Amino acid sequence: MRSKPNGSEKRHLRCTNTVFRPLLGSLLCGLALTAGAASSTILGWNNLGMHCMDSDYSVFTVLPPYNTLEAQLIVGGKLVTNGAGYTVTYQAVADRSGSINTTAAGKGNFYTYTPFLYGALAMDAGLAGWAMPGPANIRQTNLFQTLNEPVHGVFTPVNWFHAEGIPITPFDDAGRKNTYPLMRVIAWNSANQPIATNDVVLPVSDEMDCRTCHASGTQAAAAPAAGWAWDGLPERDYRLNILRLHDEHQFAQHGAAYAGALATNGYNPAGLYRRVTADGKPVLCALCHASEALQTAGYPGVPPLTTSVHSKHAGVMDPELKIPLDNAANRAACYRCHPGSTTRCLRGSMGSAIAADGSMEMQCQGCHGNMSAVGSSSRVGWIMEPNCQGCHTGNAVTNSGQIRYTSVFQTNGLPRVVTNQTFATTPNIPASGLSLYRFSTGHGGLQCSACHGSTHAEFPSSHVNDNVRNIGLQGHSGVLSECTACHTSMPTNTASGPHGMHPLGQAWVSGHQRAAESNVTRCRACHGADYRGTVLSRMLATRTISGQTLFQGAIVSCYNCHNGPGGPDSGSAPAAPTATGVVTNTTNDKAVAFLLPLTGPGAYPRIVTQATNGAVGIDTNTHVATYFPSPGFVGADRFTFAAYDGARNSTLVTGAVTVAQGLFSIGAAAYAPPDYPAAWPAAFTVVPTVTNHAAPVTFDWNFGDGSSHGTNQYAAHAYALAGTYNWSVISRVSTASATNYGTIVIGSPVQLSTTRSPGQVTLTWPATIADTLLESSSLLGASAGMLSENSNPLAPSAPWIWVTNAPNVGPSVISLTLPATGREFFRVRRPW
Repeated sequence: MRSKPNGSEKRHLRCTNTVFRPLLGSLLCGLALTAGAASSTILGWNNLGMHCMDSDYSVFTVLPPYNTLEAQLIVGGKLVTNGAGYTVTYQAVADRSGSINTTAAGKGNFYTYTPFLYGALAMDAGLAGWAMPGPANIRQTNLFQTLNEPVHGVFTPVNWFHAEGIPITPFDDAGRKNTYPLMRVIAWNSANQPIATNDVVLPVSDEMDCRTCHASGTQAAAAPAAGWAWDGLPERDYRLNILRLHDEHQFAQHGAAYAGALATNGYNPAGLYRRVTADGKPVLCALCHASEALQTAGYPGVPPLTTSVHSKHAGVMDPELKIPLDNAANRAACYRCHPGSTTRCLRGSMGSAIAADGSMEMQCQGCHGNMSAVGSSSRVGWIMEPNCQGCHTGNAVTNSGQIRYTSVFQTNGLPRVVTNQTFATTPNIPASGLSLYRFSTGHGGLQCSACHGSTHAEFPSSHVNDNVRNIGLQGHSGVLSECTACHTSMPTNTASGPHGMHPLGQAWVSGHQRAAESNVTRCRACHGADYRGTVLSRMLATRTISGQTLFQGAIVSCYNCHNGPGGPDSGSAPAAPTATGVVTNTTNDKAVAFLLPLTGPGAYPRIVTQATNGAVGIDTNTHVATYFPSPGFVGADRFTFAAYDGARNSTLVTGAVTVAQGLFSIGAAAYAPPDYPAAWPAAFTVVPTVTNHAAPVTFDWNFGDGSSHGTNQYAAHAYALAGTYNWSVISRVSTASATNYGTIVIGSPVQLSTTRSPGQVTLTWPATIADTLLESSSLLGASAGMLSENSNPLAPSAPWIWVTNAPNVGPSVISLTLPATGREFFRVRRPW
């Protein structure tokens, strides 16, 4: 009789999703998975664990909504390797908060602009053929693959059910932000009966953001020579500034090549900025810059997108963080653009490790290198990635100096090369010379991700939705470790499990002496040369074995039950150390240090479960722990810890921290154009910086002209009359506030004047900070009038065409003389 992990012997699915069709709902509610005998198991995962998409597609796109779901099916303890007779589907399912994401409809403008970018798509359809379930939550079918093509023309062997490019967005059906929505993966037999299920996170974030440097009015060093765009739509504004910079640089440095690239792709010869503002069509960056993510070859001579972006910005100093973006010691340098300071996609067991000072022990750069390395011209993005053995260098007996490191790089800056392959990825996958985790396989032909989780989200994750998968499969979080989650019975082989692991539970413990007596040195690989335990012999679930309860995370040694590897004849186990729970309090603006009470010779404390709303660092020499509250958190937090003396563990105890509101503050920077024409809305922006408070920020704009106040962070205000106006904005969080002031000079409205002479017409209009477009039409549509600047230039009834002739630009007036060809209408408009 094997011991059970925490939880009941049977695990029943909870039907939390009322959107399911009644038939499927009743089938799922009647399905029970038995921990003691898994007849069928489906293991699903997201291929990367960190997926980004653009928050706006009207200007340019780097990444579309494109999430890939993979799953492997085990029937009768064997991996399904041909897919015949089985179907795997996915549908949205509500998480414990009730959040469900069935459709992309009404969640951004991707589908509005796909005709200009990727080709027209029906709502909820994906670029690779797989769709969102839609409002009716209709199940979608995965494709069984034996070959996968991660790079064009490169095929790698697999045995999985694949769904690529699911266009999920980070907003649930109620409009709430949820970057970790769940999909329910279901395996069906040939009789269309569900035989296994799994709830999997499809991570997605639109946190990619360049506005800190590129929003109008922010960083002078990033300002285009033509001036800031001052677009009133914040998602467009910084993107337009980037296109202005791009055009200026490319025309100046690579004029002929740039003109060729524009012509080849059918883009406006005046550049990318004019494609967006004059043509109303967005830009696909990957047409010129090769992208492994989008499988595009790019334009000859143009660096890949990852090379261009990372190498260009490696030398930039972050204006807020005050660190170089090339900094290799702080993931905040990566989080400036990648998701991110809010989403925190690096959330797996490695990314969540806490150092003694409360900081993150592992950084993005520990695997990928700094920005210069990521942007190297010799690197292929998404493919040349680190391998597992760079840090996990071997077992407790044979390794590269220690069992595991926090960086794949040695002190000389070169990646670590190891000889012990216990935790190695598969060589030459997906191509010669590569060794990618997301294509590597291990025990029984399973993908490494099937047991360990997605890259960046390795089990256990710091996010609760990730852990739902394995809790449902084996009754506890953490790496998939229960043999009977996949096998029909507990295996009896000594060391045939993953990475040479032996079976688990009471049956193994009762008979392990036979294996030890035949070759006790094999135990040293995980339990250590002195048999006192290592990080490789930690309990993966809480179990009561031979009357002794070992908590999840406890270190197992020969001294837990015996006085060393000699067995019972050596005498009883030594006394275990003890630990006593602690209770403390602090305010959220201060860390609090406290002693962890321990007894026992040589005992030191170990944090077993980190705090949910803070971080706990410990000094193992002094036994002092320091709790660092998360900024703005107020409430009760807890963590668990135990004492370990190098051979035995104490019981698991709890640390409880009550956190009250402490000192907090708010600062703000506000941006507005120094001058603007009357009648056209001027763009106003305020960027608050809140220290240590979680309440939402409110805004109060006074535009200085007696009009109603604005309450949005991004405000657009049109002044009726010319003049000089003093504006202000108050940003408030709770009782703290910050006030910004400024002055804007409003000029005359932009009005078009004409002067006719024989055979020609001269058009004049004021030169202002606002970008202007002169357009002509031989016919007036129903929505277009000659001076109707606010009419929709893209309306079918308004055939306005941008006049490309170069005007004469004076200090206060712009003029252009054109041939008079007959009846023709002209207008001047702004590009937003």
